[in-house]
Amino acid sequence: MREKLVGTSKLQWAALVLLVMAIVALLVVLFTQQKDYRTDAEAALESNVSAPAQETPAETVEPSASPSASPTASEEAPEDPVDAVTAAAQAVVNRGDDSVINVLGDSTSNTSNEWVYRWAEELGAEASVAVHTWNPETGTWYVEPRTFGGGDRAITIWNGSATEGNPGFPLELDGMIEPEADLTILNYGHFGEPDFVDSALNELLGTLDAGGEDAAPVVLTAQNPALATWIGYADTNRDAMRAAAEERGLPVIDVFAAFEEAGDWESLLADEVNPNEDGHQVWADAVRTFFAD
Repeated sequence: MREKLVGTSKLQWAALVLLVMAIVALLVVLFTQQKDYRTDAEAALESNVSAPAQETPAETVEPSASPSASPTASEEAPEDPVDAVTAAAQAVVNRGDDSVINVLGDSTSNTSNEWVYRWAEELGAEASVAVHTWNPETGTWYVEPRTFGGGDRAITIWNGSATEGNPGFPLELDGMIEPEADLTILNYGHFGEPDFVDSALNELLGTLDAGGEDAAPVVLTAQNPALATWIGYADTNRDAMRAAAEERGLPVIDVFAAFEEAGDWESLLADEVNPNEDGHQVWADAVRTFFAD
């Protein structure tokens, strides 16, 4: 009987051991499956997190700037006032409508063989040009103008130039300034004491509202070089013309440079200061080149 009980007990222990082993094996399987599940889930999560960084277009496509983010060209570089006045002056000379031009100057622009009339003759190729000349004896204009060319468009030039003229002349002589001028050209420098020329020039520019927002364009000349024996103040007054133009943002027709570029500029003079026939043509060419659009 005792041996039977012992055998039964062994069988029970064996069954218990097998049961425990089965439970352990089951736990191992469950643990392994749980671990695999967590590993797969973590991998999927990492893939979802990294995918947008790989596919986002922000890293591969350069974003376009907003129209308001960058300033326009005009805001970056405002138009130079000299360029603006130059363009306005060129438009007066070359436009299809009628134009009125006022020249105020000295003996380098007052006679029919000088640059004003040569330029007028060139303009006559495409327009009807009339040049009214100032009569210093009567203090008014000659009755009959000189005419050039023909065409539907009319260009009227009031040439208020006079022997030994300086910027004070049009301030003192009634009617020399043309109030309806679309363009005014100031041609001074060879005559007048520097202090007076500088003062009168600035007063004249003020009268013309030169450089003003709504004013007609005003252009100055830097006159031809003069011989060293000339008793005037050509260099000083030329510098004053340039300085006044720079101060007001006005363009300058550089006749001085045109004479120097021509080579032997002394051969272009009829006397110590006034141009000869060839010199007047160099001057007229400089004016034509300046106004060419």
